[in-house]
Amino acid sequence: MAGLVVGSLAVLAAVVPPVSARQAHSALPPLPLKAGDPYYFCLTDTTEKALANARISLEAVSPNTVVTYKDRTCMRGTLTSGQINTDLTGLSGEGTGGFAFRREGVRAEFTRPRVALNLDRSGSWTAEHVGRRIEMFTSTKVGAKLSLTKVSAEDLPMALTQRGADALAGTFGTSPVPAGTPFFEGNASFDVLGSVAGPLTPNTTKP
Repeated sequence: MAGLVVGSLAVLAAVVPPVSARQAHSALPPLPLKAGDPYYFCLTDTTEKALANARISLEAVSPNTVVTYKDRTCMRGTLTSGQINTDLTGLSGEGTGGFAFRREGVRAEFTRPRVALNLDRSGSWTAEHVGRRIEMFTSTKVGAKLSLTKVSAEDLPMALTQRGADALAGTFGTSPVPAGTPFFEGNASFDVLGSVAGPLTPNTTKP
């Protein structure tokens, strides 16, 4: 899912003529992103060591799973919904399930992960925790790759926010890593033209 946040705006800007936000809003509805693509939240080496030292394990919230991907311990989920705003103000997406951390009988759960991309390509990652949606991570464009047919991210750093560190500290007494530390690395890819160019292609079918 990290990949879908970054390159899509550049593709959209290339295929949509420059218009005002109001004109774009009236001309085209938000463009849906293809659902069902996998994404991975992979523990960094620093985070994995810190969790091991704190005797905390990474778990997944169903239907997500914990897998080994690129020799790392990762949470694997799929994209359930997403859209690109045709006024070029940003992009958003939501994934399945969630992720959790456990130490013996104590568990911190974070569900319904969402990502929002700003026009400057900075990303905000949120999740629901004990009934409230909080910002867990922030990301930059580092690690994102873009072509005309594919948006992808490889090892995109997702830094733990202060609210994320506070949430972990509220469960375990202290956060395994301090705020600002790259906690996960995001990996994902999806077909750009299938999601973006398709809806923008005029319908030439005769009645």
